[in-house]
Amino acid sequence: MSSVWLNPSLANAASMASASALERVTKPSAKAPAAETPADASSYWSISTTMRPGSLSAGSVQEANEIAAAVTDTAALGLEQATDIVARIQQKLVLAKAVGADREAINADIQEMKTDLGAVVSESSFNGDNWLAVEAGGRPKVASLLASVTTGEDGGLSINMVDFDTAKSTLISRQEAKDGMLTRAYAGTTLGGVPYNYYLMEAGAREPNEGGAREIRIGSSTSGDEIDGMISSLNRVLIDMVGASAEVSATRNQVTSGDVLVQGLRGATELGVSRLVDTELNEQSVRLTAEKVQDQLQSSSLNIANVSMTSWLKL
Repeated sequence: MSSVWLNPSLANAASMASASALERVTKPSAKAPAAETPADASSYWSISTTMRPGSLSAGSVQEANEIAAAVTDTAALGLEQATDIVARIQQKLVLAKAVGADREAINADIQEMKTDLGAVVSESSFNGDNWLAVEAGGRPKVASLLASVTTGEDGGLSINMVDFDTAKSTLISRQEAKDGMLTRAYAGTTLGGVPYNYYLMEAGAREPNEGGAREIRIGSSTSGDEIDGMISSLNRVLIDMVGASAEVSATRNQVTSGDVLVQGLRGATELGVSRLVDTELNEQSVRLTAEKVQDQLQSSSLNIANVSMTSWLKL
């Protein structure tokens, strides 16, 4: 007949090991005391919940800052593309001065590029904001952009704004032709002493350029002096456009540098909240629960062994 023998020492050792593990977990950590009482837990949650509104505010600021950056990026890209097209139109005019040049064909190319210019300006809009165009009934405006955020000693957030005058970047105006770099007339005298007064595009402005100003277009009867005047006009247009790009880029840098500061502020706040709540409360609670479950499993195992032994002894 078989027999089963239970070692009492082994059972005691298992029970003592479980108790020792529970004691290690429930003891406070030397580095950062765990919350052992309701009062301690309330302190942790109080500090963390005080920090969270600042994190949420910083998050809202960051979203607004990203929108401002997108507006400046759109304007900068539109200006870059428009400047490239105007430079190619000027090259076409230089080519038109060559002996035997087909000026009618060159003019067709120029008119096509003007159409491309209009499309670039119209598409340079983000969130309904277009810094390159002024519609009929409108005027250039001052756009206020959220650039950065600073915190005071009391934890309050201070929003810093950057203003940009869109008169510096307007390319086409359908209200007053003089407000747009591509629609205003540029008057002067060429190096050869020939007066000129030209504008690049006709946008149907309610208030057109002054009398005597002519749109840049050429034909078989266009003289060399007239083409010189057109080239000089476009040279001034390009100078203004490059200056506009510099202004937009400077504003963009102010906005994007503020975004880095906002991200750092929000990250630091989230890290502080995580350390207070997640590390000190959640981790300690999980470890304690695991040790308790392990202790219960060991006790259940001993009970099962005892029941099994009794059954075998009856046999």
